[in-house]
Amino acid sequence: MHCTLSGRTVSAGLLIAIGGMSVSAVGDDAPAGWRKTEAAHYLDERAKTWLAFADAGRGEESTKTQCVSCHTISPYALARPALRKLTGAEQPTEIETRLVEQTKLRVANWDRLDSPPFRLLYDFDEPKKRESWGTEAVLNAVILAFDDRSHDRSAPGDSTRTALANMWRAQSSEGEHKGSWEWLNFGLEPWESPGARYFGAALAAIAVGTAPGYYAPGADPDVDQRVGLLRSYLIDHVAEQNLFNRIWLLWASHGLDGLATQDQRRTMIAELLEKQQSDGGWRLASLGAFTRRDGSPQNESSDGYATGLVLHVLQTTGVPKTDARIGRGLYWLRTNQEPSGEWRTSSLNKKRDPATHTGRLMSDAATAYAILALSH
Repeated sequence: MHCTLSGRTVSAGLLIAIGGMSVSAVGDDAPAGWRKTEAAHYLDERAKTWLAFADAGRGEESTKTQCVSCHTISPYALARPALRKLTGAEQPTEIETRLVEQTKLRVANWDRLDSPPFRLLYDFDEPKKRESWGTEAVLNAVILAFDDRSHDRSAPGDSTRTALANMWRAQSSEGEHKGSWEWLNFGLEPWESPGARYFGAALAAIAVGTAPGYYAPGADPDVDQRVGLLRSYLIDHVAEQNLFNRIWLLWASHGLDGLATQDQRRTMIAELLEKQQSDGGWRLASLGAFTRRDGSPQNESSDGYATGLVLHVLQTTGVPKTDARIGRGLYWLRTNQEPSGEWRTSSLNKKRDPATHTGRLMSDAATAYAILALSH
């Protein structure tokens, strides 16, 4: 079995003793499919909205760009190429092209980002500047690595190599968090919180493992050292992570060797499968100890983000579609797509109106990862 995006062969060892009966993933009463055209329309319209969102704008005139968000733009960059391939569309959308070109522009002008023509993601104080450098370094590398992979390139492009070099420059080389990156922290789960630093490091490992032909142990001593620091950070801090962060480690371990043993991967897979709800989906709030600021209860229902992310990672790491639990999860996705084309997920931080721009941010990510899960 091959992952749609990573292209690596899955180890047969992980297909053994995961537990659960192996049966047809789609029963006789399963829906014929899911609405790809509507999903594409939702993703494109939400990306357009974000790219036109004044608060997300950075820089001036010809060098003006938009914030590369963890909730809308970064998931879009991963999911939209996969959706194009499913629908037989050969050419990237205008938004995909704009996003890649924007990323390349900022990568090429990395040393000028803390200036009016470009601006960092956040620059209102020095701590936020450091967090912005680290976060964007990783996200740029992820976007360009997946772009190279989606075009079936055999080696990373020049911009991707520069983005990875920038990423290593921003890596912390000393202290408690040596090997990771300063990460944006606004106290917002799951991507902009104290615990998100580990998520960011796992994303960096995913970028390294995804960029085609980039990392060959022994080929570049400096990269070997940097990867070693990253690997040590992820291994040394895994015991204190919630299950949400460990999902990203599990994904990273598929493309970059030495992050987890086979037994550890089996354990993480089993933990994720145990969180499956009776309706076949997963619930984001069950993947960590998340408390809403406004005191409102977390959503008890299965949601598109958790279900899509978990199923994508499980399939990437070797659990086949013929596993009954994967089949039930994919069935949940096919039967819980909204007429608008989206999959819904509510905020972990407060009760929000799902009809508002802010209230739809979690659903932006949910739709992207649902598409990835269904693309295998």
